[in-house]
Amino acid sequence: MAKTKKITGQASFSVLNDMLNKIAPDGEMIDINPIAKIDEWINTGSYILNACLSGSVFGGLPNRRSLVLAGEEGTGKTYIALSICRHGIKENGYDIVYFDSEGSIDRDFVARLGVDTSHLRLQPVNTIEEFNHIAAQITTSFEAMLEKGEQPPKIIVVLDSLGNLSSEKESEDSVKGDNKRDMTKQQAIRKMFRVNGLKFAKLGIPFIINNHVYDAMSMFTPKEISGGGGVKYNASIILVLGKGKLDDAEGEKKAQSQNVDAVRVGVTIYVTPVKQRFARPIKVKLHIPFYKSPNPYVGLEPFVSWDVCGIMRGEMLTEKEYNKLDEKEKAICVPFQGWEMVQNELGVMERKETKQVWAHPKPSGKKLVCKHLGGETPLINLFTDKVFTPEVLMELDEKVIKPTFQLPDMNSLEDLEELSGVIDEEDEE
Repeated sequence: MAKTKKITGQASFSVLNDMLNKIAPDGEMIDINPIAKIDEWINTGSYILNACLSGSVFGGLPNRRSLVLAGEEGTGKTYIALSICRHGIKENGYDIVYFDSEGSIDRDFVARLGVDTSHLRLQPVNTIEEFNHIAAQITTSFEAMLEKGEQPPKIIVVLDSLGNLSSEKESEDSVKGDNKRDMTKQQAIRKMFRVNGLKFAKLGIPFIINNHVYDAMSMFTPKEISGGGGVKYNASIILVLGKGKLDDAEGEKKAQSQNVDAVRVGVTIYVTPVKQRFARPIKVKLHIPFYKSPNPYVGLEPFVSWDVCGIMRGEMLTEKEYNKLDEKEKAICVPFQGWEMVQNELGVMERKETKQVWAHPKPSGKKLVCKHLGGETPLINLFTDKVFTPEVLMELDEKVIKPTFQLPDMNSLEDLEELSGVIDEEDEE
């Protein structure tokens, strides 16, 4: 009988890792595995949408991940996708492969949205299988380039839209006059993510998918996302878009000045995250105006306050004006140092402090009091870089946006306590 050797100790994890490196060399420690690392965030053109996607106004769409924009017609899916493309080209050096299944994209439309059309390839596509084939050819070519020591192009892949793609079987049945429901479409969609999803992640390719919604039979889920479980289970982020009327007096005036009887001057887009791996699922809103450029600051206003970034809707009071108030009104005022820009002896503009002043809150006021301006400015300047300076944005991000939108840190006792409270509330419900 063979003598059993005494086991002296447990092997370290490095032994297992070395063994797996020989068996499956594609795997790596998570700290160095490219799939597990977000290299960069792509600006969406909207600070609040950046926060919704990434937890920071300076974030946006993560590379190596997929984003589904789902909604009815006119909810801004193509607009948002192209806005991400615009910033991806300009700020991150991406090229765009835009798969169009609807035949609704034209050069003038894309150019008007500020997209550099010299970096966008429009690729017509009819079936899911056709998209899979072309996408697989792209990733295979990129992998071959890397093996040769060549750096492949940096691209964003957009599919607009998934809901309008048929399967090959559905196309064949239509030719035959067979109107039976196609049961293979969801399988083809699952295959799309299986074949291309992991390769896109490995190669650092962001994947934007525009999709449709349809009426569901449930009172709890009035809208269902087209594509079934293949989309829900495999996409990294899913945002459902809804729309409402945009109240824009300035836009209406502009339309009237051009002798245009505008039915709508724009739309308000409501963004609801239904799947999110990078931020808390918090509903936000943004504007898509038709008569002026989109404003990146819209949506930040609910998070602005005097305590956070020194901005208040109200009026600035001098000492004389402050002393005229009753004690109740005085109690809600906030003192701060006033200042103004003046020209010095050398002709250079410099900041000169004035007397102490007070910020007097007025929720329906026509002015904003801004500490960083040393005074007040018309309310019309709210959504401008005069109010939202880089310093204000940074302060807002650190003090409000990140604590509100970022996922809890399991190493933080405060975040764990907060998370426990949320779980307890859900249990009670």
